[in-house]
Parts: sequence; structure tokens; C-alpha cells
Amino acid sequence: MKKNLTIATIALAAMASCTNQPVGYTINGTVADSTLNGKTIYLIDINTEEQPSDSAVITNNAYTFTSQEALATPCIKRVFMGRAGQNVIIDNGAVVNIKTGEYPTDNGGLNDKNAALMKSVSEKSKQLRETYGALMQAGVSADSIRTVLTAEQDKIMALYTTAIEENKDNIFGALVFAMTAGDYNSIEELDSAAANVKYADVFKQVTEQRESLKALEATKEGAMFTDFAGKNIDGTVAKLSDYVGKGQYVLVDFWASWCGPCRGEIPNLVELQKKFGGKNFTVLGVNVWDQEAEFKKALESEGINYPQLYASDNQDATTIYGIKGIPQIMLFGPDGTIVKRNLRGEAMKKFVAEQLAK
Repeated sequence: MKKNLTIATIALAAMASCTNQPVGYTINGTVADSTLNGKTIYLIDINTEEQPSDSAVITNNAYTFTSQEALATPCIKRVFMGRAGQNVIIDNGAVVNIKTGEYPTDNGGLNDKNAALMKSVSEKSKQLRETYGALMQAGVSADSIRTVLTAEQDKIMALYTTAIEENKDNIFGALVFAMTAGDYNSIEELDSAAANVKYADVFKQVTEQRESLKALEATKEGAMFTDFAGKNIDGTVAKLSDYVGKGQYVLVDFWASWCGPCRGEIPNLVELQKKFGGKNFTVLGVNVWDQEAEFKKALESEGINYPQLYASDNQDATTIYGIKGIPQIMLFGPDGTIVKRNLRGEAMKKFVAEQLAK
């Protein structure tokens, strides 16, 4: 009987200890600008929510978010007002403090780790900019500058890598991994690394990079083109297949009017169209991430002499081809296969000329 009582006592103690585990969180914030008193500040989970889950009114230069609900998993919340905001790492029992212009802190917790990392990265980035400026002033060659900057960038990447390795079992490590997900160039590399980081797939950056890499694989050089829809300058419906796969080489330029490098390539494209345009070759502009009025203004000001497909009303064009940055210029063969991606400048003109001479 005594033995059974002891077991029961232990069981009750265990239940009590489980019940006393901390739940919920508190975020205490202060602002330096007294004109913000009376303004509303919001809280949102950056990975799972589209709308704010909580709000608070700034009073006496301070605000508080409090939750008594147990979190199933740790998460990253964003505290924001307007466009400005800060990410906060939250787990059950967390008490986080935020001051204007400073990274969130939590008395030795994951937010403190994040603050330390971001400060180190900021310092290294400042050094990199200063080094670059000094080398430019000294007239150092481009190759030498590239070598030095690559070494400095490797130092910054090492900070991220170390933080991930040391925190691969918590949400902070996953957050840092998400920051670097865009550096992976294959699904295999990304998945292999993500498998070692708990919570990695919680972050949109990771899942979006995986989808982007899948798109790149499906539209790599040698693959058949994938169609998408847009419209002609006059507003009529058009598709990529109206031009590609019709028996001629098509140099497709994904661009936007606001993109300086895109505008910089237009004279090269105009030159290629003037020199080779005809039965066997054409340049095709595909306008993305733009406003139609600005797109049409650019057509006039740049003297574009080749057809255009306006595709800014949907994301299919860039999503299908895994495009994250523009200009993206690629050459399609007469049968619709992708001959070459990432063409630019003089190298592009030379490559086109060589293909058409075959």
C-alpha cells in the first residue's frame, strides 16, 4: 500500500510539474518618439498569418503584447507599425523587451543571440563597404577587388553558418537558415542542409527557394520552353508560344521599366534586332513586376524595335522560370528548347551571332 502511495505521489508531482510549465509570452516595447502615443502597433506571425493577430495602443511611450495561450511550437512574430517593424523570437514563457533602434532582447535567450549575430553582421558589412570604397579610391583592379570582397563576404557567411550549427535544434537556427536559403543552388543541397535544422520548413523563404529551384531545374538549358500568358501592347491576349517554338531563335528579355540594369541592356537588344531580326530571329521583351503605364512610357523613350509581351498582371512568367532578379535574358532555339540563360552585354551579342551562324 505504501509503495502504491509513493507511485501515486510521484505521478501527481509529475502532473503538477507539467502544469507549471510556462505558457504564453509577453512583449514589452518602448518608443522614443512621444508623437507615437495613441498610435496602434500590430503583431503578426511572419510564417502562418496574413493578418495581424494582436494589436496594442502606444501609451506613455510604451506598449505590451501578452498571451496566456500555450504555443504548440516556437515562432517568429513581427511587431510593426506602418512599414517599419522588428522580428521577435517567441516561445512559451518568453519575456521580450524592445527599444526603438535596438534589436529585441530577452535576458540571455534566443533574441539576445539574434541581436548579437545581427550586430556582428552589421559590423562586418560596414567593414566590407569601407574596404570596397578604399580599393576603388586606390584604383585597384576589378579582379583584385573581387578577390578581397569575396573573402570578406565569406567571413560574413561564416557568422551565419556558425549560428546555424550552434542552434540547429531551435527556432533561431532555423531563422538564420531561412536567411541563407537563397544561397543554395540545387534542391539536393537545400534539402540536405534543411534536414539538419529543426523548424527549417516553417519558414517561407525555405519553401519558396525549394519551389524556385524546382522551376530552375524544369527550365534549365536544354529543356523545352513552358508557356505562359500575357497581352500585347494593344491589350489583346498573347502567349509566349506565339513567338517561341515557331522555327526561329527568340531572345527573350524579362524586364521592368524601373530596373536600371534592364534599361541598360535595351540598346544591345535593339542592336541585335536591327542586325538579325527577321525570319530566323527576333527579340521579345517580357515585361514583369511593372505598371502598365510606366511600361508603355519606357517603350517610347527607349526606342524599342522588337515585340513585347506584357506579363506584369500575374506572376506566372517569373515563377515558371524561377526568376528572382531581372534582367533575365535567355535564348530559345527554333524548336522551343532553352539554349542559354543569363545572357548579358557583349557576351550576349557574341553568343547570339555564333548561334545564328551555325
